[in-house]
Amino acid sequence: MPAWMPQPVWSGEEAFILGGGNSLQTFDWNLLRREHVVGCNQAFRLGPEICDYVIFCDHKFIKESGRTPRTGVYDQLAVFPNPVVTNDPALRNASEPWLKWMPRRPTGLHRDALGYNFNTGAAAINLALLLGATTIYLLGFDMQLGPGRRPNWHNHLIDKPSPGVYDRMIRSFVWVNQDLHNKFPDCRIFNVTRGSRLEVFPKLDFETFWRERAGVAAPVAAV
Repeated sequence: MPAWMPQPVWSGEEAFILGGGNSLQTFDWNLLRREHVVGCNQAFRLGPEICDYVIFCDHKFIKESGRTPRTGVYDQLAVFPNPVVTNDPALRNASEPWLKWMPRRPTGLHRDALGYNFNTGAAAINLALLLGATTIYLLGFDMQLGPGRRPNWHNHLIDKPSPGVYDRMIRSFVWVNQDLHNKFPDCRIFNVTRGSRLEVFPKLDFETFWRERAGVAAPVAAV
């Protein structure tokens, strides 16, 4: 599969990264219908009207052990009309015509690849930046388990949730923030996640953000 590189189709615009955090369990998805959105992993189930791009970083997301297609994921992504992107090296030679493969770098942000940083959300940020977005809003970046050890707003779990993985994800975003300033100096990232443990980016109050957005008012970082 030849490497795919996105064009800056969102040049100078805003974009949302849709993570999997439990804080979005009651979110009104209609708020995203007119926005640019990169959806992580199971977010594709919200449909092409919500997710302009879908990204995943682990081949286990679409294939069982032995490379058997994962029913309920592989077959549905195969007919998803919007681009499906991965940076998993194991899929470098994949033959799926619906899959767009990009090179992976272990950490940070890049202009010729997607940084992994131990989580799909960080790779999605890199993708949105390469698509030209200059302001990025993070949704569902809880970085912790929810009530009852619930990890996600959806019920489609592949791996057993472990609270320890979030600490590694949080540490990795330090590299993302460093490269944001060094490689994408004109771009900004805001965290609009309720109760998020991710502190490296300025936080915006969830309710205030959407109220101001409805009034087309510019958001202000929380103090």
